Amino acid sequence: MAESRKMKTEKGLALVPGANPLADGCNFAVEVPEDSRASLILYKKRSAKPYVEIPFTEENRTGNVYAMYIPDFNLKEYEYNFLINGKVYTDPCAYRILGRERFGAEVGTNPHKVRGGFLKKEVFDWENDKNPAIPYHEMILYKLHVRGYTKANRTITGTKGTFQALEEMIPYWKELDINTIELMPAYEFMESGTCKNSESEKMVSEKHTQGRVNFWGYMYGYYFAPKRSYCATDDPEKEFKTFIKKLHQAGIACIMEMYFPRECNPVTALRALQFWKLYYHVDGFHVLGEGVSAKLLMHDGVLSDTRLMFHDFDESQIRKKKKPEDKCIAQYNPGFLQDMRRFLKSDEDMVSAAAYHIRRNPNTYAVINYMACQDGFTMNDMVTYNYRHNEANQENNHDGSSYNYSWNCGVEGPSRRLQIRQMRERQIRNAFLMVLLSQGVPMIYGGDEFGNSQNGNNNAYCQDNQVGWIDWKALKKNESLFQFVKNAIAFRKEHPILHVPGEMYGVDYQTRGLPDVSLHGERAWYMNSENTSRLLGIMYCGAYAHRADGSEDASIYVAYNFHWEDRIFALPNLAGYRKWKKVIDTSAVKENGFLEQEQETYSKKLKVTPRTIVVLMAVEEEKKDASVAAL
Repeated sequence: MAESRKMKTEKGLALVPGANPLADGCNFAVEVPEDSRASLILYKKRSAKPYVEIPFTEENRTGNVYAMYIPDFNLKEYEYNFLINGKVYTDPCAYRILGRERFGAEVGTNPHKVRGGFLKKEVFDWENDKNPAIPYHEMILYKLHVRGYTKANRTITGTKGTFQALEEMIPYWKELDINTIELMPAYEFMESGTCKNSESEKMVSEKHTQGRVNFWGYMYGYYFAPKRSYCATDDPEKEFKTFIKKLHQAGIACIMEMYFPRECNPVTALRALQFWKLYYHVDGFHVLGEGVSAKLLMHDGVLSDTRLMFHDFDESQIRKKKKPEDKCIAQYNPGFLQDMRRFLKSDEDMVSAAAYHIRRNPNTYAVINYMACQDGFTMNDMVTYNYRHNEANQENNHDGSSYNYSWNCGVEGPSRRLQIRQMRERQIRNAFLMVLLSQGVPMIYGGDEFGNSQNGNNNAYCQDNQVGWIDWKALKKNESLFQFVKNAIAFRKEHPILHVPGEMYGVDYQTRGLPDVSLHGERAWYMNSENTSRLLGIMYCGAYAHRADGSEDASIYVAYNFHWEDRIFALPNLAGYRKWKKVIDTSAVKENGFLEQEQETYSKKLKVTPRTIVVLMAVEEEKKDASVAAL
């Protein structure tokens, strides 16, 4: 194995996993299976062979953890692995993974190629960095893949597909008014071997992924190390810290998505989240997988003010906050995607479900609403394809979801027919309003705001190419969609009644003359929930929310008509000289959905064209002179 060399060692600290500098030395700790033999392997930097093997002794053991301290240890000279029962084992708690930027099958022929590295002792200048502390009710969440997001962006001046490249996107996010970025797995993971099948959530065998890569990273990983192949420099720690610092300087928070499969120790998950929060200043986590305990994370003191997002948890285990605006827990909401897509494509019996999702906003936790994410069709493909087209994945088109709640508007795939293209554009505008006018946290999947397409591939987990990369040429082509999304985000932020901190009750509990939220339809104050109904009216009473200057918000009425015919909505009466003014109409192609100030007002009825969302706002009309009114 290695030459016999003597190094002074002492019993280490079992509570500190991985390799951690302590005083002038380094503490090495690793958990092993019961009755296992283990050694520490040290390599001189850039040396192909091990420098020394140091066996752990019984004196180093505490339970199933071996811990060893080496005094006077020069971190800059070494790299390391562990040897467990004769097999080379790269430390899952390593802060750096060294050996190559992208892993391959040839690693198996030389297990010493991949090694753990140490944290640098140099102090990083955070420049008084502070967490933007974006509350959920003000959050505009934007999810992206670090590599795929900028790999095909010609405007990037640095190395594409890296954290450094993402720094160049900050002005773009600011223009769109995004205040929270979510990163798909950005810690180290093996890009070859097993990977996650998004339909069955099973781990598929290596033989199914030969010649391809695990592009997304939903698998067991090295949870303490930023992904080296996502770095433009050879200093992942500094590059990732710089990215976070620049995000915070722009007022943008960062959420990391982390996947812990069943075989992962829940304590490892806890330690990983604590580490990224404390060492890298990450603001929150979207936690996936069966190897994590939601209760453990929700009740940890270090994470008590951290945004934690789960797909499922026991509501009774949430650590309660005094005010709804302080809540830290959120539920990713696939039910919103399924039901609202079905409502969008005019399925029967979806009105009640749509009304539930639009209003849903519990006091104790937030809900993350989205119409598209990496699993399934993009927003553009949702209105372009009825069927998945995953042939490029080399699994005979059997992978990915077989049903996407999509409607191709009459033609499968791209079409030059003006009528088809206009209907698709309207449906995308409708979908964005469904997300941005609902009370929960809106999540936009990166690229959807300008119609990015994956050519009908709804499971691009292995497509590290033009299919899985964002097509930035579409931004110029679909500039009008980008402007619509930008305006819709601004409209949501302008009206706090559209994103209140907690639950709306549907009653007038503040004696404002109207309930905080109410449901309507072809009759005012009555929602037709029969299976043949495809329309819904929702009114928000602006008096229940206040702008930054303390003034009451305007009341908002949203009319959803997903019939294929015109429908008439009966409007609720407004007190005094107020009338309803149309401000958004997704069928208004020339105006790109947002209407000019000089619009007619409505008081009794509103006609809405097929498959259209119309937004009305209550405005004051000038009081007419009595003598003029008499004439």
